[in-house]
Amino acid sequence: MMALRAHTTLKRLFSSTVGGGRGDCVRTLAALLREPVQPLLVDVRDVEEVARGKGGPPSAIDNAVHVPLNIDGRPQRERETTVTEFLNKLDVAGVALPSDKTTPIVTFCGSGGRGGRAQRLLKEAGFVNVFNGKGPAHLHAAGFNAAV
Repeated sequence: MMALRAHTTLKRLFSSTVGGGRGDCVRTLAALLREPVQPLLVDVRDVEEVARGKGGPPSAIDNAVHVPLNIDGRPQRERETTVTEFLNKLDVAGVALPSDKTTPIVTFCGSGGRGGRAQRLLKEAGFVNVFNGKGPAHLHAAGFNAAV
């Protein structure tokens, strides 16, 4: 019952903020921190972007798993990653996706483009509470801790 209530709350919150600006994104992310089940955080930036701190400050978020979305470093506009490829990359990286498909997942990159693509791929894979956290600065503004 609690999982169903949390799912309904998240669905209502997410649907009310889709297409919103930075404030809406930050409010949605902050609400996720108040949920009983903490979200899986997936950083899909390329290795060089993490090193440069793209989308920050901060340059990284605590407890986020880093799995670059791009295949062979090629931008999504040149070669879009498929659902199967992304799920395989997560598996190879040792990321255990939640067995409960209602568990919240937040994807992010430098500004939200690839985070949005990763969000769509996970939704295609059957996950229902997937959020595009845009970049590390948005997550940090919502209360997620910077990695040290």
